[in-house]
Amino acid sequence: MNQHEHPYGIGLAYRFNVHAEAVAHRSEIDLLEISTEDYIVRERRTYSDPNERLLKDALGTFPCVAHGLSLSIGTVGELNETYLNATNRFLEEHGLNVFSEHLAFHSVDGNDLTMFLAIPFEEVAVQWVKENYYAVRRRLGRPFALENVTYSFPAPHSSLSEADFLRRICEETDCTLLLDVTNVFNNSRNHGYDPIEFFDKLPMDRVSQMHLAGGHQLPDGRWEDSHSAPVMEEVWPLFDEAVKRSANVRNVILERDSKLRPFASVMQDIRKAREIFYSHRPTVAPDVPAPGYSEVDVAGPDPLHPEFSGLRSFQRTLMGRISDPSFREEFLANAPEAVKKFGLTDPAWFQRIVDCDGRLVHEFEEAWDYFQKEDREVADDYEKREWAAWADQLGPGGW
Repeated sequence: MNQHEHPYGIGLAYRFNVHAEAVAHRSEIDLLEISTEDYIVRERRTYSDPNERLLKDALGTFPCVAHGLSLSIGTVGELNETYLNATNRFLEEHGLNVFSEHLAFHSVDGNDLTMFLAIPFEEVAVQWVKENYYAVRRRLGRPFALENVTYSFPAPHSSLSEADFLRRICEETDCTLLLDVTNVFNNSRNHGYDPIEFFDKLPMDRVSQMHLAGGHQLPDGRWEDSHSAPVMEEVWPLFDEAVKRSANVRNVILERDSKLRPFASVMQDIRKAREIFYSHRPTVAPDVPAPGYSEVDVAGPDPLHPEFSGLRSFQRTLMGRISDPSFREEFLANAPEAVKKFGLTDPAWFQRIVDCDGRLVHEFEEAWDYFQKEDREVADDYEKREWAAWADQLGPGGW
């Protein structure tokens, strides 16, 4: 029997640098979540676990689920075939049955922001995600979960609330939800809604997984999902309520990407999550109904279809503001003329671009410029490492 078929309980987002600590606490850590990115992106694999020795040991020791980062399912554009092929190979090679991704967009016109932007909460976006979801589902050969994300600002003038948008996605697809409770807390505080009312609107029976993470409050009062601190005290009652309402949740993952030591701090959160989870759920995994997976007759997504032109041009223009210094200047000088570069002609979508929070968009601009510089430095360092590795393998004789 494949132990990765239906993982159950409280788990940890796996990081190779605390492999020994995780194994030592196997009796309290029920499962691990494997970030596919750490193994399908070559540079990240080189810097972590190049021979996958630790990964294979983790997969043999714990039931595991897989979690992706780079799908950008909300982007009106062609799917990233390289990412999908690599993800599919990774899942198949390691027998990983459960997969999840983020319900957001971050990659447009070949530029990857790597930070999540909220999909406009509109019916046209629901239909785009529906078509994209089924295209990905066909490629991966399985339904998968979509995760609500923390976002700096919503697209202005959206006709749906975030919760209604998630509900519509569930109505239009057979996806399950990966409910990130910390993201609900952050967004409720940052964007002014009641998290309990948010739960009231969600189809909580579709929640199959949950995330918990730590963060902190910024000087301007916003809450940030940093994955580098213990779970905030205010999040625990919300988690308790979420578990209570989610009869079909199978597992909960604690995300901690940095500041993992002392590991006792991580285990403190694991133990608290276990206490809450198992107060509402059986300690022995309940039976899972036989899957009802079948192909759905939905046309493959066409990013150039007129139905999606407004959404597509909005996304391209927003990414242009963030990633293109010359377009930033053109936009500030004459926005109506500048946006024609990205085919933005619809007045309603233009108004959304104009009304995006300028201060927060500027923060993304600064982050983009910083990371572009850093990426160039990392690429140079990586190239040097590659040449050094080749030279070492070739030995004194060279070519």
